Amino acid sequence: MKALIIGAGVSGKSANKLLKRHGYSTFLLDDKKLFGHFALERFLKGLDLVVVSPGVCMEHELVVNAIKNNIEVIGELELGARFLSCPYIAITGTNGKTTTTSLVSHLLSCPVGGNIGIPLTSFAEKMGEGDIVALEVSSFQLESIKCFKPTIAVLLNLAPDHLNRHHTYENYVACKLRIFENQDQNDIAVINFDDAEIEKFLPTLKAKTYYFSTATEVVGCYCKGGKIYFKDYDKDPKFLLNASEIPLRGKHNLSNALAALLVSVLSGADIEKLRERIHNFKGAKHRLEYIAEINGVTFINDSKATNISSTIVAIRAMSEPTTIILGGSDKGYEFDDLFKEKSPHIKNYVVLGQTKSKILEAAGRQGVSNIYEVNTMKEAVKLSYELSTSGETVLLSPACASFDMYSCYEERGEIFAKIVRELERSENRKVSNKKAQKVSP
Repeated sequence: MKALIIGAGVSGKSANKLLKRHGYSTFLLDDKKLFGHFALERFLKGLDLVVVSPGVCMEHELVVNAIKNNIEVIGELELGARFLSCPYIAITGTNGKTTTTSLVSHLLSCPVGGNIGIPLTSFAEKMGEGDIVALEVSSFQLESIKCFKPTIAVLLNLAPDHLNRHHTYENYVACKLRIFENQDQNDIAVINFDDAEIEKFLPTLKAKTYYFSTATEVVGCYCKGGKIYFKDYDKDPKFLLNASEIPLRGKHNLSNALAALLVSVLSGADIEKLRERIHNFKGAKHRLEYIAEINGVTFINDSKATNISSTIVAIRAMSEPTTIILGGSDKGYEFDDLFKEKSPHIKNYVVLGQTKSKILEAAGRQGVSNIYEVNTMKEAVKLSYELSTSGETVLLSPACASFDMYSCYEERGEIFAKIVRELERSENRKVSNKKAQKVSP
């Protein structure tokens, strides 16, 4: 048996190893390699399977030609799921995927993988029938599924994203909704009751459906009077915990927590243990992650905010004067909605990256003048700090992907954190030097 793996990153290498272990003769190919027509025909000859990494578009020349030649094409996620012998939870949505998936993993003490940075193919075979797995799932991964069938499938929210890949919002939504495609009456679908976008697009579901809501009593998990309840079909509500016990800031994180709690209860978790575990949850890295406080100025890393709606969520979570750092690689949309938000807490905007000009133009159209242009992350951190005073916040929430300057949003967040900590050490040295000068004879 012969297989081609397109994309030589972490997912591709993991898929390659899995297939080799199962007797495949494999070719691992960088997705940027181009072929002529005859070279394509020769390369595809004799192939039984093509596996694409999440970053590889289904319009890639090899994918298109493989399909024309009746060669099976699947994604790395689909491949990994075929080797799972246990139930799995799949969580998607435009925003909140990482936080919710991380919280589910924390509450259920189960392995986590998928779009969160751990390829499913790297551990699928190790899972036993009594295990459960939590998967963060992106539109890129859902684009290339066939038999992917989560025991519990979660849709958190919908907003425009990745239009440079999917071309239209409708295509993007169609990919997201594929998470429910293969479910049946023995499975569970979990839906955000508060998101009107989901209601507009949601098809008739075959799975048993539960909801979560921050404001409405639903079959599922909801918040009422500052208390969180679980309600099953034809049963009285059960109190789970107080909303104030959730150690995450922002209404959006209340919604994420409701989804995670609902999934955990439906997975059979003990309610008392859920209360204990949620208190210890520290949040996901690069998602409203506290980095440091320097002379009263707090630095928050929200590098995971790679689209406008995610950054708007972060803006709404701010309760103090904030300087926000924006910009990165272009995903094909305009930025006017970012400035229409008119948050009373955003004091300054600092912009950098490939989208800098587009962001500045949108700010001009919306009459925003408190905006500054820089060329590097170091300049952005330095200027943001200089624009801030004690009691204020500097927030990195780019509203863009990272590929113009970094390999991924994680690297961008780590660089931001590194620069902030360097600034912290520099400021501490200044304080130490001043104290030394005062005590000198």
